[in-house]
Amino acid sequence: MKFTKRAVAALIAAILALTMVGCHEAKEIVASYDDIEITGGMYLAMLLEADGAARTLADEQNEGDAAIEDYGKIQIKNDGKVVDYYDYVNDEAKKLIRQYVATETLAKKYKVTLSDEDKTGLEAYVSYLWDSYGYGVMYEENGVNRASYTEYMRNNAYLRGNLFGAIYGKDGKTPVTEEELKKYMNDNYCIANVIEEKLSNTDENGNTTTLTEDEAKDLLEKLNTYADRLTKGDADFETIYHEHTGEESNHEEEDTTDADEKTDDKDADKETEETTEETEEAPTAPLDSHATLLSSKETGNESANFDEIYKMKAGEVKVIEGEDSYTLVVKGDINADPYYINNLDETLRQLIKGDEFNKMLDEEGGKLDIKFNDGEISYLSPKKITYDVY
Repeated sequence: MKFTKRAVAALIAAILALTMVGCHEAKEIVASYDDIEITGGMYLAMLLEADGAARTLADEQNEGDAAIEDYGKIQIKNDGKVVDYYDYVNDEAKKLIRQYVATETLAKKYKVTLSDEDKTGLEAYVSYLWDSYGYGVMYEENGVNRASYTEYMRNNAYLRGNLFGAIYGKDGKTPVTEEELKKYMNDNYCIANVIEEKLSNTDENGNTTTLTEDEAKDLLEKLNTYADRLTKGDADFETIYHEHTGEESNHEEEDTTDADEKTDDKDADKETEETTEETEEAPTAPLDSHATLLSSKETGNESANFDEIYKMKAGEVKVIEGEDSYTLVVKGDINADPYYINNLDETLRQLIKGDEFNKMLDEEGGKLDIKFNDGEISYLSPKKITYDVY
C-alpha cells in the first residue's frame, strides 16, 4: 500500500472537513485530566484503532459465514454480552482514552520518560507508516493529521512500552520471574531443523501448478531417505541441508593454524575468559544456524505443524505429510541454547503480562476523574469512518 500521489492525498485531506470533522477543529478537546488533553485528532486515531480491532473480532466471530458487507449492521459478542457494532467501537475508543491518561499519570509516578533514542525511533516509525505504508492517506481522510498520530504513538507505543518495562521488566517493580519466562517458552515454543517442500510450484508470473502424483511420490521418497540417514547417524542435518540446497558446506573446514599460534590463542582466551566471565553478554545468534523457532497458537502466530513437532522428542526425526507440503523435521532442544530465552525475553514478558497490563491501565484510568466532551465524542462517530481511499 505505497502511495505516491501526494497532491491527491492533500486534496483528500482538505475535503475531509466535509466528511469526518466538518467545521470542528482538529484541536477540539475530547477528553482531559489535569494537564493531559485528548484532542479531536488524537481521539480519531484511537477511534480508527478501535474500529480496526472491532472488524478483526467481527471477522473472527463470523468465520465460515459469508463476508461481512456492512459492519454497522452486525453485533459483536463481548464478555458474554452481545452489543451493536458501533456501541462496541465507541466503548473501545473510550477505553483507549482511559489507557492513554493512565499511561501518562503512571509514567510520572514511575519516572518513565522517552530517551533520545526513543524519540528518534518514534519519528522514524511514524515516517515509515505515514509516508511509505499509506497511513497518511487513510488517516488524513479521517481527520487525523501527522502531529496527532505522532502524539498518540508517543504514548501508545513508546511511553507505554517503557512503562511496561518499569513494572514487568527484569528490574521492574513486579518483574516476571525467570521461572515464568522459561515455563511459557517451553509451553509455547520449540526449535527444529526443517526442510519443507511444497506440493506445487509457482512461476515468475504467479501461475501455480500442482506436482503430479509421481513427482510428489519422488519428493516424499527423497525426504524419507534423508530421514533414514539422519536416524542412522550416516549424516547430520548440516550435510543434508547443503546436499538438498546445493550450497557448499564449510562446517568441516580444516584448521590450518600452526601450533605456536594456537598456544598464543589459548593464553589469550584464558586471560580474556578470566576478565570477562562476570560480564559475558547474551548470545547474539543461535548455536545452530539452521534451527527454526516454532510457536504455538497461544502466541498469536502459530507455526505450521507446531502441535505435531512440539510432541516430538529432542533428536527425533520425522517426515510430516501435509495436504500441500511434505516436511522433514529434526526436533531440537530449545533449553540447550541460551540464545532463545534471552532473545525472546521481551516477547515472553508481553505475552505473559500484556493483557494484565492493558486491563490495569483501563482500571487505573477509570479511577481518575477524566472529563469527557460527550458532544464532541457523539459528533466524531465511527459511522463516519471511511476506508474508500485506496
